[in-house]
Amino acid sequence: MIHQVPGEIEKGLKASNEKWSRIEEEGVKNILKHFDRIQDKLFTFNNILIAGYFVMAKFEHHGSLKMILIPIANMIFLFAIEFIMLERSRFQSKIKSLPFDENNRRYEHADKATLVSILIILSTTIVTGIFLISFLNS
Repeated sequence: MIHQVPGEIEKGLKASNEKWSRIEEEGVKNILKHFDRIQDKLFTFNNILIAGYFVMAKFEHHGSLKMILIPIANMIFLFAIEFIMLERSRFQSKIKSLPFDENNRRYEHADKATLVSILIILSTTIVTGIFLISFLNS
């Protein structure tokens, strides 16, 4: 049986803890990276929807040009989310220089950014559904 010196055990635990911290940090970066990629694709898809609403309003006699406001409202919502994510990154860039109570308040606000990102997916799905229903009813 091999006996480790207490100092070696402590070094092993410290190295293991550092490894898990790096994995955790990388996981957080990947979550944000994937949300960014999803948001980029939703922006592009929303632009396609705007064009589709224009085409539908132009060629359909009962299509209303006012329906174009639906994807435009979604686009405004997408920009608002991008601003929230920008603020989150701005906060993270100076996290060490802010007072502790400011960090807690901002952290709670930034934590909601993930929920709002999920709302982007939901809102774009709804806009797509409205478009498809309108298109199929024409």
